[in-house]
Order: sequence, then structure tokens, then C-alpha cells
Amino acid sequence: MGNRGRIIGISLTVGITLGAVVGSVTGNISLWIAMGTVLGIVIGVVIATVLASQAAKDNGDSRPDSLPSDTSEE
Repeated sequence: MGNRGRIIGISLTVGITLGAVVGSVTGNISLWIAMGTVLGIVIGVVIATVLASQAAKDNGDSRPDSLPSDTSEE
């Protein structure tokens, strides 16, 4: 969990920073900070999910993000 939080935090920081820079250049800083925040979170979650999926594949898990299947017969 710590690695996932770190990835999301770094991408959030980069997104806010880029949003502030673009916003100050264009003169609409509030819009671009909001856009940078959203894009930073989304990109961070995507990267963390892809890395977690690859790590699960490397460990031999065939279904890393799903619940175990119910194999009981009724």
C-alpha cells in the first residue's frame, strides 16, 4: 500500500505543479490547478494499478484484482 500511495502522491504533486505553471501562463490559474489535480490523481492511480497487476502476474496470480471464485457445488 505504501508504494501505491507514493506513486499517487508524486503524480498528484506533478499534476498540481504543471497546472500552476500552465495556469499562470494562461491567466486562468484556478482552472488549471483543478485540471492538474484531477489528471495527477488519475494518472497516478493508473500507474499504480498497472504496476500492481504486473507484480501479481510475476507472482503467478492469474486474477489479481478479483475475489476468489466460489467452487462449492450446491
